[in-house]
Amino acid sequence: MFGFRLKLTLLVIATLPVLVSLGFWQLSRYEQKLMLEQAYESRHALEPLSLSQAQRHEDPLYLPFTVSGRFDPDRYFLLDNQVFQGEAGYELFMPFLTDDGAWLLIDRGWIVAGDRERLPEVMTDPEHLILTGFAYKPLGKPFMLAEDIWEEGWPKRIQAFDSLKISEAIESTTPDFYMVLRAGQPGAEQMRPMVINLKSEKHLGYAFQWFAMALVLLLLYGFQMIRSGKQKQA
Repeated sequence: MFGFRLKLTLLVIATLPVLVSLGFWQLSRYEQKLMLEQAYESRHALEPLSLSQAQRHEDPLYLPFTVSGRFDPDRYFLLDNQVFQGEAGYELFMPFLTDDGAWLLIDRGWIVAGDRERLPEVMTDPEHLILTGFAYKPLGKPFMLAEDIWEEGWPKRIQAFDSLKISEAIESTTPDFYMVLRAGQPGAEQMRPMVINLKSEKHLGYAFQWFAMALVLLLLYGFQMIRSGKQKQA
């Protein structure tokens, strides 16, 4: 009986902190997603800023802005494993040289993958363009099963967005955010709706589930300890 109580206690000691920490992690994700939702709702209808104004902003996420310059049609990045309406494709990122001589990465939208053995060719307007979109950058690093090794030459098929590696690849520094083109802008492909992957309320529900599991574990532990104590006395 003592061995059972000891094993049960060790199991609870090992499991309970995990359940509680997962609950608090979901609460933190709830707060982050809530802030993102509020920022998106409040900023997407604002008048566009300039690139320099967006860069000076403390948090440019979702801020609309306008740039003028030219695409670099020979170099672009294809973010793999992007699905739209059930079809596999890429998210197309292309460097853009502004009139001020600064480089900016532009998200031109989704394109179909087609033949996996051949990377798709992209039509690009070489003329001077004025583009409007909004600032975006991924939050945190994506989970990768293996290192994302980029091959030589262009275009580059990539598995994750990495602003530092992109700057190294084009041999020029870019802002820590990129522009997502508005639908209908020159160079825009299929612009998928900007959707926050998981609503904040979902994270709140997940947090409740983890905390509930922790509470159930404690109750079951207490019940078993009381029960085994009575059996010992009998």
